[in-house]
Amino acid sequence: MKERILRLCKRLDKFSFEDILTIAEDINEATLELLLLTLVNEKRLILKNGIYFYNKLAKNKQISTFKYFSKQTIELIIRCFCIELSAEKTALIADVSEDTIFKLYNYFREQIFLHQKEVLTSYYNENPKKARIRRFFKTKNIYLYIYNNQVFISDTILMSSNEKLLTDSEVKEFKKVCCYLSRIKCHNKNEVNLHHKLAESLWRRNKKFEELFNDLKLNLLNLS
Repeated sequence: MKERILRLCKRLDKFSFEDILTIAEDINEATLELLLLTLVNEKRLILKNGIYFYNKLAKNKQISTFKYFSKQTIELIIRCFCIELSAEKTALIADVSEDTIFKLYNYFREQIFLHQKEVLTSYYNENPKKARIRRFFKTKNIYLYIYNNQVFISDTILMSSNEKLLTDSEVKEFKKVCCYLSRIKCHNKNEVNLHHKLAESLWRRNKKFEELFNDLKLNLLNLS
């Protein structure tokens, strides 16, 4: 969806939020706003005085990240990530520097987090539910939401005047997931980019390798 919106932004070149909202009628307003904010943060768009400009000088982050590697090497790195192989071991297997693998792994996690937050925002706007707040590493608040028996993570709290409380079954699932995520606390290195790493853990939960690999490669990274 993000790439579709980016193509639309490129075609418009210069536009207000109302302009693109009128064209992208099938996308929820809040979801569209989040997508535009993401593109601004990635420097794909420039926001000035309420007007968006397509940044013609910015290179596609995905292309600039992968253009130096063969298709086989990229697939190998994705496979290593999906089986939770460390960046150090992946660097040896793929014959790529550790620093590059660390950057790619962080990029994968960022895309996982942004996608799940996009889905969360869409669910929340249709059916606002009260967040459950948990604190990690004494200083980091994590906002957790549950929809369709799936827990989502946000780095900011979503606000609505008509939020609903969780059902008993949702509370039960929420507690199970919190226990699952608690292992993150065992590793101090996870404090950096914590939201991304928690989102990754939820993304992996109850999925087999092929499902993870195809989702990351085809849906989140848009690689053919």
